[in-house]
Amino acid sequence: MTIMVKKKILKLVGVAALLVLLAGYFFWKNNAALKIEPDQIVIRGHIFKIETIANESVKEKGLGGRQSICADCGMLFVFDKPDKYAFWMKDMQFALDLLWLRDGRVVFLEKNVLPSFMQTMIPAENADQVLELNAGTVDKLGIVLGDSVSIKN
Repeated sequence: MTIMVKKKILKLVGVAALLVLLAGYFFWKNNAALKIEPDQIVIRGHIFKIETIANESVKEKGLGGRQSICADCGMLFVFDKPDKYAFWMKDMQFALDLLWLRDGRVVFLEKNVLPSFMQTMIPAENADQVLELNAGTVDKLGIVLGDSVSIKN
């Protein structure tokens, strides 16, 4: 093998290694933007493990496509500013309770929303976060409008 061929092979290997490193970096960076590590949210003294979602493309999917979440789990959607954020049940496999939150308080809620529900849910109040929990949780814990909600990191 000539020195020219060896140099070309080394150059190709170097470029391939660089591409692999770049792909790994972008995969890691993209996943870091999609999901923040699970936090905890406390409502009426009950602690839930939550996935916090701030990325727009992940917000659209939400819990869609999943078969279930644990009894003490939820998904928290975080928005930049308070508004009337609409939610839907696209691709959902199980029923949900949804809580719209602002300033650490429940400002609107929908209970026992079935996966077959085809309309969008629009809150009557502006919110900057929406929490999805298993259906029945609101009734089980007696959650009402105005309840305090705190997030623990």
